[in-house]
Amino acid sequence: MEPAPPELLADLYGHDQDAHFDTMQLRQGLAHRMPPPLLNKLIAAIEEAGDPTVDLETATSLLNGIH
Repeated sequence: MEPAPPELLADLYGHDQDAHFDTMQLRQGLAHRMPPPLLNKLIAAIEEAGDPTVDLETATSLLNGIH
């Protein structure tokens, strides 16, 4: 069974609450693990938020908002 998208984010961030990734890093890290439409929506939500980088909490919150 595939991990849920929030678990994929946690794996990518390594559960490091201080890590911040930009959209390119997120796209590269999740490209083969998350369905492309969902990944595109997450990237769009991050870009719309206006921050060049996001932490795990913000990325998870944005992901939960698009589900």
